[in-house]
Order: sequence, then C-alpha cells, then structure tokens
Amino acid sequence: MVKRTDSPEKPRLLIVDDSRVMRKAISKLVDAEFEVTEAEDGEHGWQTLLADNDIQVVVADVLMPRLDGYSMICRIRAADDTRLREIPIIVITGAEDEQTRERAFACGANDFITKPIDGAQLLTCARVQARLDRGGRKLAQVSEQLALQASVDPLTQLNSRRLFVERGEEHLAAADQGEEKLSLIRLDLDNLKGVYAEHGDDAGDRVLVWAAKIIVANTRGDDLLARTGGGAFAILTPSAGRLEAAILCERLRNALSAEPFQDGDLNIPVTASIGLVTFGRDPGDTIDDLLALADERVAMAKAAGGNRLSVSEAAEADDAEIVIVEQPDIEAALQMIARGDSGRLEPYLLELALTVLPLIELCNRKFDLQLDFELAALRNRLSELR
Repeated sequence: MVKRTDSPEKPRLLIVDDSRVMRKAISKLVDAEFEVTEAEDGEHGWQTLLADNDIQVVVADVLMPRLDGYSMICRIRAADDTRLREIPIIVITGAEDEQTRERAFACGANDFITKPIDGAQLLTCARVQARLDRGGRKLAQVSEQLALQASVDPLTQLNSRRLFVERGEEHLAAADQGEEKLSLIRLDLDNLKGVYAEHGDDAGDRVLVWAAKIIVANTRGDDLLARTGGGAFAILTPSAGRLEAAILCERLRNALSAEPFQDGDLNIPVTASIGLVTFGRDPGDTIDDLLALADERVAMAKAAGGNRLSVSEAAEADDAEIVIVEQPDIEAALQMIARGDSGRLEPYLLELALTVLPLIELCNRKFDLQLDFELAALRNRLSELR
C-alpha cells in the first residue's frame, strides 16, 4: 500500500478485530465522523499502520490470531517512529476482569471499552483520542477530567508522557530565562521484551513496577518522573547540569543492576541503558526535541551492549574536569588519574571503588595488614552511598 500524503476531511480510524461482523458494527458506530480502515488481526493492523500515515486512532480487540492485541500495542509503543509510538489506542474486549484492563493499559492502551459496545461511549472515546468536539472539529485540548485521567501511568503510577511534556515545558521556560539548569534523562530497561517472552506478562509487569519504585527512591522530590512507554522512563532534573545529572544516571543504573528482581521462584537480572541531554549544551528547544535526542542516545547505549550511560561523543564542558566519558574499566581509570583527569571519573567512582575493594581485601589477608575493621567500614560506607 502506498502511504497517503493528503489529509482526509474526516480523521482516519483503524479497526483491528478478527470478527468481520464486529468490524462492521464498530464502523457503523463511528463512520459519521471518521473515515474507517479495517484489519483482521494484529499483524495486519501493524502493517496497515506502517503503510498509512493518516490513521489518527486505533480501535483494537485483544484476542486475535497471529498477533494479539496486547502484542500489537507493545509493538506500536516500541516503534522508532514517533507517529506510531504516540498514536491513541482504544481497546475493546469482552473481558471485564481487572487483570485484562491493567494488562491493556500496561502495554500502552489509552482507553478501554467492554463489549457489548455502547455506541455513544465509543464515539466519545474516539473523539477524545482524536481531539474532536461533537461536530467533528479539532479541540485545542481535552477536558480537565480527561487530561487528569491521562496524566498517570496506571501500572507504575508515574506521570504519563503527556504530563511529562506539559510540565517539562514549564521548567524549560525557566531554564531558557537563565533561572535554572536543566537536564533530561531517558532510561530503558534492557531486554524487557525478553522478560515478557520468557516469564509471562504478569512477571514483566511486576518488573516494571519494581523498577519504577527504585527510580523513585533514587531521585529527588523535585525531579519530574514519567513512564513513557514499554520499559521506557524519563526524568527531568531541574537545577542539574551535565555532571550532576550524569551522577544521577550512574546512581540509577547501579541501583537497578545491584540486585536481581526476585519474587517467588523468579530471579531476573535487570540492567538499563540511559541517555542524557542537557538544555543549553545539546540541541533542542522543546521537551519533545530533548526527548528525541535522549532516545537516540539510549539507542547508542543499547547498541554498545546496554547497561551503560550514553551522553555523546563530544560531550565536553568548558571545564575539562567535568567532561563526561563512557564508564571506564580499572586500567583506563588509573591512566586517567595519572593524566590528571580524575574529575571525569566522578560519576563512576563508587562503582570503581567497589570493584577494586576485593583486591585490597585480598592484600590485607595475604600480607596481614590488620585492616579488617577499616576495610569492613569502608565497604559498608561505599554500599550505603551506592
């Protein structure tokens, strides 16, 4: 199918359902205000979205062959294309249990309607997601109540991407006037899709909630936190320049990887790839610009093997002491100290100290240095700081 370049008079809505009867019934409910496209399963729905740039809203069933609704939503929310990643999705299903609802929202659904379908409710939901009024005209904004409902991620209880952008713009305006420093962090859990595939949806959801709690515990009260989709999180750090934000990134990375996620028989190692941008030092005039650049740096971190921070290849400050580098090994760290570049190691000092401590403890035992008490105190203190 050739991608459309012209915009239809009516907003385009995609119905994804394996029941032809249901697709036609939904179409009749909305076709007065929407131009409708149909797909018979999740895979066809995904391919249709790739091919048609004009689709503004997706209405999807959950239980379908080839690719079910959950998997389709997860694929959409993990897409590289921002248009796909942010497209509104309304889930329609016959299931009324809370678990189905939570799973749909956890995957990235925007709204949820239970069969038998209330035509007025569906049309209202579709209008809201397409930002239309009753006459099919574009709205400048949704109602305060609906905006509030869309402001919190139902699984992790963190802010939604929408609220993150709105509040982030306020901080950006203050930073633009020189009133505060501002950095933005994007954090992706590595191999979350593998966790879902190997251990199931419930386990994957619990890992996300666990990770969100760790992120909250390791950030400040005035930091703005959000889950932006899948295993993706965003953190806006007011009053934090490059170095302060890099230290926070390393604290988060270390906290997530320090101990595996454990629950019953589950023991799942978790790591994170992190991208960091700083307003005024990196290109970008809006929160969306900064998020896009941070996404690119997350992708660089993942491509390099994950479990690392990516700033940029040329992330240098005016003061050479606070140039940010990729995490060095012990040999590289010693070379940097010998060159007088110790300031660049600051984000990684705790991890490096804990790495080298077993060697010092071995020397203490081997040469009877009698430093047991001091080394135990040092290990405890470093662990507390970590």
